[in-house]
Amino acid sequence: MRLPNLGRLEPVFRPLLLLGMELWNAWRHVCERKPMTMKVLDYERYWLSLGEGGVAQRFRIFVDLIEDGTSVLDIGCGSGVFLQFLAQNKDVKGFGIDISAEAVRRARAKGVNSKVVDVTEPGFQLDGAYDYVILSEILEHIPNPEGLMLKLKGKFRRAMLISIPNIGYYPYRLRLLRGSFPLQWGLHPGEHLRYWTVKDFFFWVEQLGFRVEKVIASNGFPYLAKWWPNLLGNQVVFVVREKR
Repeated sequence: MRLPNLGRLEPVFRPLLLLGMELWNAWRHVCERKPMTMKVLDYERYWLSLGEGGVAQRFRIFVDLIEDGTSVLDIGCGSGVFLQFLAQNKDVKGFGIDISAEAVRRARAKGVNSKVVDVTEPGFQLDGAYDYVILSEILEHIPNPEGLMLKLKGKFRRAMLISIPNIGYYPYRLRLLRGSFPLQWGLHPGEHLRYWTVKDFFFWVEQLGFRVEKVIASNGFPYLAKWWPNLLGNQVVFVVREKR
């Protein structure tokens, strides 16, 4: 008996496989009880305990949105993976800041121009302006994201590119139905201090004098997240500009 050509069946099997994996991972998350790896949150220890990580899908979205010949500030640059990836793909002038000296040490080892800065300090102010400001999974970690956003007014010429985890993602909603709060942390529950759905984020930035011009789900439910990011998007990228 002649075996079927599996190459022809890949367009059918691949979506089914991705769907099965998504639903299995979602159910695991709904039932998960995550132990704290760190008893006290310390971002120096946090970075010492983390590996380098790969190029996240949101980094690829950022790169597609950024033009050659521009300047880019990455606030909360971490170990510099994004700025390194950006420099490999676009002709830009990139700079990063982060609260962790260990993260900045790793970023500089990659050739990333970066320095230690605590954006939560009351006296924090940016020197000069940039074409793009990146806030990649950073706003949820700080106690006063409103203050940071207001300090960024007039500090970008083209756009802020912001990525946040979406608390409205469907596995988080299912956890609430089962009586458990959504899990959005890795080592310590204090990693995330603030939470937004996609709808909440639109309203939030409007109150601060900004507008959202574009929404892109960087991951979530396969194929459908881009059409319904508030329910099916896990991490979501926003293109944000000031109101005029």
